[in-house]
Amino acid sequence: MRGVKRIFWHVLILSVVAFALHLVWELLHIPLYTGYEHLSPTLPISIYATSGDVLYTLGVFVFVSVANRSWNWATRIHSREVAWLAATGLLIALFVEYKALALARWEYVDAMPIIPFTNVGLSPIAQMTILLPLSFFIAAALSNRCSKYLP
Repeated sequence: MRGVKRIFWHVLILSVVAFALHLVWELLHIPLYTGYEHLSPTLPISIYATSGDVLYTLGVFVFVSVANRSWNWATRIHSREVAWLAATGLLIALFVEYKALALARWEYVDAMPIIPFTNVGLSPIAQMTILLPLSFFIAAALSNRCSKYLP
């Protein structure tokens, strides 16, 4: 039972960490998109976008856990995991951006830096590439620190 509790708390910590990191990023880069100028405050749309980011994070956790046949892998993050989490974040971000741009869900303002040869914005790509592994890394550290307090 202790193992199940530990995984539950780790997933909860991962969710909170991912939510906090992505919410800050979303609030900072929302001015780089058109169509949101009329929204004041921008918090509701940022929370909506952040919720999607957290779902992607949890989706990666579940997918890797099933593939590894272990739910404990995310409590021990090393450089190898950070590297493939960053690569996974990059692929997720490219997929989301290409899909959203193709479906005209959003557009960028001129201030958005565009990655050459991709026509996608740098900010959303950097967001998932950086924050996905960072969320797992911070959550692992917090989870391991807090695990001694679990019954």
